[in-house]
Amino acid sequence: MKNRFIFFMMIVSLHAWGQKVTRGPYLQMAGPTTMTIRFRTDSPVNAEVGIGTDAKTFTRSKKTGNASTEHTILIDSLTASKTYYYRVKTGTNTLGDSTYFFKSAPAVGSTEKFRFWSLGDMYPGVTQERVYEAFLKYNGATYTNFLMTVGDNTYNGGSDGGLQSNFFDVYQKGTFMRQSPLFMGIGNHDYGGYPHVQDWPDMGFYQIFNLPTKGELGGVPSGSEAYYSFDYGNVHFVSLDSFARGRDEKLLTDPGSEQMAWLINDLQNTKQRWKIVYFHHPPYTKGTYDSDVWSNLTQPRLVVTPVLEKYGVDIVLNGHSHVYERSKPIKGFTGVASEFNPAVHFTQTSSGKYNATANSCPYMFSTNNASNGVVYVVNGVGGATGAMRANAPHPVMETSQPGIGGSMIFDIEGGRLDAKFLTENGTITDQFTIFKDLIVTDPAVVTVNYQGLVNLTAPWQGEYVWNTGDKTRTIQKNPIETQKFTVKDPQNCFQTNYQVNVMPPLGIDELPDDAFEKLKIYDFNGRLLREIESPGKLSQVNLSELPTGRYILHLNLNGQEKIIKLAR
Repeated sequence: MKNRFIFFMMIVSLHAWGQKVTRGPYLQMAGPTTMTIRFRTDSPVNAEVGIGTDAKTFTRSKKTGNASTEHTILIDSLTASKTYYYRVKTGTNTLGDSTYFFKSAPAVGSTEKFRFWSLGDMYPGVTQERVYEAFLKYNGATYTNFLMTVGDNTYNGGSDGGLQSNFFDVYQKGTFMRQSPLFMGIGNHDYGGYPHVQDWPDMGFYQIFNLPTKGELGGVPSGSEAYYSFDYGNVHFVSLDSFARGRDEKLLTDPGSEQMAWLINDLQNTKQRWKIVYFHHPPYTKGTYDSDVWSNLTQPRLVVTPVLEKYGVDIVLNGHSHVYERSKPIKGFTGVASEFNPAVHFTQTSSGKYNATANSCPYMFSTNNASNGVVYVVNGVGGATGAMRANAPHPVMETSQPGIGGSMIFDIEGGRLDAKFLTENGTITDQFTIFKDLIVTDPAVVTVNYQGLVNLTAPWQGEYVWNTGDKTRTIQKNPIETQKFTVKDPQNCFQTNYQVNVMPPLGIDELPDDAFEKLKIYDFNGRLLREIESPGKLSQVNLSELPTGRYILHLNLNGQEKIIKLAR
């Protein structure tokens, strides 16, 4: 009996000392003041997460309420746009070093620059691994604020184990997932063999990921992890489920669906500058699927795209078709490919690449303007690849690229959005830029005093070539004569002209008869020529003895200084 007790205590002891993290940590629900940290242990434990602003000092900690193998810990009271380090404690084991950190989201509406990475259809194999490795190499030390997927995160049946082998085992190699939060979109393969019903509790997707269903991160509460919205900086993101039926037993595109009503309500109520929507099934494609043939592609084109245009959505990201395709901005097109009319349905005809090639100037949008059109991106090549249809390319597309894996990288700052398609080979084979609310017209004439300071700022974000040789966005000048300043971008898409009129210095006969307590006279090189430290008036000072030239007079009276520029 005694030996059995000792054996039991040994098992308990090993159990308490041996918990290991078998999944994660991974980050969810990224907001300006909150972050959720999830991880799994190989045996039940009451785990703890420590948080600090450096990798050595953890000033706060939060514990799970009960011993479990699944751990979801909400970290709150964060400061927006700030880097936090964390460590995970499971029993006597501690996991964490200087690579365990995250950055909280910018404040809603912030124009701060951020980057997100997007991919879809992560079919397991060499291509999936090469796409991930190419991103890590290209991205380098740049912080990626989050990963967004467009569905089919697993091809292994939709189970917990399928997501482990097809998703976590791949993207948890290296430090990426411990630093960058996830916002997951859902596709048909994520349902696998489970019922095609949203929020089915046994599905791996709904068990493993925490998604904002209550409007916690902005947007209208959806009540479902199948579709949701969130704000990040000055962008409103919307994720839809284009495959499964909702609580109302309707698909997104069915008349009167709950999801469509929510989508309209959500888009109507956001005040964000940018709107990006992502869902799995593309309304326009001629890749491994044909949007003229398959009903789960024709219906989104008929039902969803008019809503997206009406409410000023800028970009739609899709997967499912295992090619890369990207459109120009389009509007008002719900027909089959043969009915497309470029003169009617393209809102802009540039390639949008903004790379100094012919006809490549960026797209110019304005906020909440239905006439902008929408740029559609098919990016179902995170692991799966395929060929184009015989009748490809789809006429809405600026580019169509079959047979190669890749992912999308987005950088957004204020009124500028840059998107790049990065192939598994590490090359950028497509890119586009959108400027929002940019006005490039020449400003009003500026008038300054002789050698007065003038600040001139180019209206766009990017690169600059001034006629003065300067390369910065803002220049400071002290002109001595009326002058024209011009700034262009190297791609020759923008030019702004500034007319600066210079008022000449006053002559002796034009000087006001100001009183002073002290007077100092300098030349224009800053050399002090004369100093009067007793009170007087300018009319009492003999300035005619100054040699011909230009001078600066500093008058002090009652603690106030006045500067007068004089020419003789």
